[in-house]
Amino acid sequence: MDYGWREDTPHRWELLPTPPQFNPQLSREYGKYAAKVMALRGLHTWEQAQAFVDPEHYSPTPPASLPDLERAVARLLQARERGETLCIWGDFDCDGVTSTSLLLSALQPLGFRVQFSIPLRSTEGHGLNPQRLQQVLAQGCQVILTVDCGVGNAAEIATAQAQGVDVIVTDHHMLPDPLPAAYAVVNPLRLPAEHPLRFLPGVGVAYKLAEALYQALGIPGVEQHLDLVAVGIVADVAVLQRECRYLVQRGLPVLASTQRPGLRALLAQVSNGQLQRSPTAQDIAFRIAPKLNVIGRLEDASLAVELLTTSDPERAQALVQRFVALDEERRQLTQQVIQEASQQVESLDLTREGAIVLAEAGWNPGVLGIAAARLVEQYRCPTVLIAKDEATGLGHGSGRSLPGVNLVEAIEAVRPLLRRGGGHPMAAGIQVDLACLAAVQLALQRELAARVSPDQQARALAVEIILDWELLVSQDRDGVAELDEVYRQLQLLQPFGHGNPNPVVALMNFRPNSSNLGVSRNGRHLKFELQGSPGSRTLWFWQAGEELERWQKCQALDIALQLEADDRGKQPWQGKVLAVRPSGEWQAPTLSAPPIEIQDFRQKPLPDSLKGAICYDGQEAENLVPPPKGAKLVLARWPWLPADLAQLLQQVQPRTLILAASASPWEQIPARVNWLMQQWQAGQRDPEELAAATGFPRQWLAELDSPEQIPTLLMGRLQESQAFHRWLDEASPTQIAQLCQRLLRPDPRPAAYSQK
Repeated sequence: MDYGWREDTPHRWELLPTPPQFNPQLSREYGKYAAKVMALRGLHTWEQAQAFVDPEHYSPTPPASLPDLERAVARLLQARERGETLCIWGDFDCDGVTSTSLLLSALQPLGFRVQFSIPLRSTEGHGLNPQRLQQVLAQGCQVILTVDCGVGNAAEIATAQAQGVDVIVTDHHMLPDPLPAAYAVVNPLRLPAEHPLRFLPGVGVAYKLAEALYQALGIPGVEQHLDLVAVGIVADVAVLQRECRYLVQRGLPVLASTQRPGLRALLAQVSNGQLQRSPTAQDIAFRIAPKLNVIGRLEDASLAVELLTTSDPERAQALVQRFVALDEERRQLTQQVIQEASQQVESLDLTREGAIVLAEAGWNPGVLGIAAARLVEQYRCPTVLIAKDEATGLGHGSGRSLPGVNLVEAIEAVRPLLRRGGGHPMAAGIQVDLACLAAVQLALQRELAARVSPDQQARALAVEIILDWELLVSQDRDGVAELDEVYRQLQLLQPFGHGNPNPVVALMNFRPNSSNLGVSRNGRHLKFELQGSPGSRTLWFWQAGEELERWQKCQALDIALQLEADDRGKQPWQGKVLAVRPSGEWQAPTLSAPPIEIQDFRQKPLPDSLKGAICYDGQEAENLVPPPKGAKLVLARWPWLPADLAQLLQQVQPRTLILAASASPWEQIPARVNWLMQQWQAGQRDPEELAAATGFPRQWLAELDSPEQIPTLLMGRLQESQAFHRWLDEASPTQIAQLCQRLLRPDPRPAAYSQK
């Protein structure tokens, strides 16, 4: 039985070409690699690049841009003047506890009478709930200020307002229609899609509120709270663009020198004394946030607020140790859920079902989100896991999704079957009555599956920096030194995270041998050692040690990786390998390759003396007239891929190669692909006829089995071809000659190209 996509599903490599909007000025200022990545991410002007790289050149957005924020500030100042008690109602995740801690830290010194309340994940769930609300009201609270929650609690807000307690909602979750009848609803989703504040999570909204209060009172120093803002934004996987990126850029230096005993103790613990640098967004995501999240998953998140607000170093240290112990328990509970859920998945046909919605008694609700995320990665299906509580008759669920598959939309479609539900497009939670659990599972599975396409299930790997490793090290330049330069330039684009990922670098044509390919001491991890004059650099392919023999048998490999800081400080960076593939299978020529002369007539008219040469204008290589010895070959069009250029060179064996191609008309490609899909659906599938009509290679079209393959197989090759053509447009004659020599020699390997 086919159980669907798994972790060993091959990646679909997408070699991204330099966009036409590439700005040479940015290349001169920041370097060619950084400039290319910026162009791929939509940063084309000098002003855009400056604001992205340097927060000093970014103009922060006034807090009053947020809807209802001025109204919220006025009511809070009124509460301060009257001496009213303000209750901050937070949430139990990292965004919620940093938001709560930020407002406690910011408002108490301003003279506010403030307390806080955070519900228990296990029994009360996200947002306002009737039982705790009555407790808060009974304590004499006169204003409720929600952070990272509240927009979906219309009934509870109406209850509080009816009792004379004003509710100010600050949230960033999906907007209901209508909005709750709160005193103010401050939510960035009320702003236009392109607004700089649109991506703010709960802690970002809380900071903007604090910023406005400090401005209204003429008090400086709100920036001291940016350490919590950086932690919360990254932990909530907010989009690191616009204001979110700016706040994290400003917050990371504050975090590095934070005066909060809790954060200082947490930083010391997660670094284990080995961190020889300032904390990064990656440190927050993978080291700090899990520790802050764990208390809310398994116990009471109020302890995380205490950690972030205490002034007692000893108490902070005790809390950190407790969090560490809980994190180990969380790991074990998560593994239990993953194993039991995987056993259920084995009985499913994911090719047909397309989504995973499972339920089980004995699962801890606090770890379901983590387990669901692991299953999404393993099976490439949106996943919802539900913990059954037989004592209460309720099921508590958490889901994670694939990009483009909106969990909230699917939840809204089955809303009549749920007690509660909501969240983000990629992560959401639900609460169900066990009496209708089977109906919920079936309906939610169908709603999710209907939103999944083959493209979303494929493991796409977008490669932004492409280096031909063999070609690079065969020149006078040092390959390791070149990668050092790539790493230096890419650090200008930090912080990395959702919306601005660490760029993927591909080393094409890496030749493995006993000195550069091995495994870790325990044999679990594969490692590649790169040698150069600056010293060695290590690439680690985690949990792939068993693949050593497989890759040793390949004559050449393509390695996709990300360059990351070396925590131990022994190297400037180390490589995290994401995927490895054989460089390809090539037919070796029977003759050794003679030298090739390159004549460059790109963007120039051909002289009359070349009109008798063999001309390649896109036809199949085997259809060319057999050439005389030492023929001249004119490339009036670029071959689609390096493999096609190799076949052409081996067929003609030219002594002189004339470069006469111009940039390909890529703007016509979408229309050709659309026409091709229409022809397939109409039953016209002859590769010869389709190749003649579209200009696509006959071999590509012959490999298609269904129209669904056109946007995956065909578009992947077109993207790689576009990258190749861009290189041919820009490469020097010497670089092209070296490429051709490699393609003609015995034991040729598939040639890539270094976009330099």
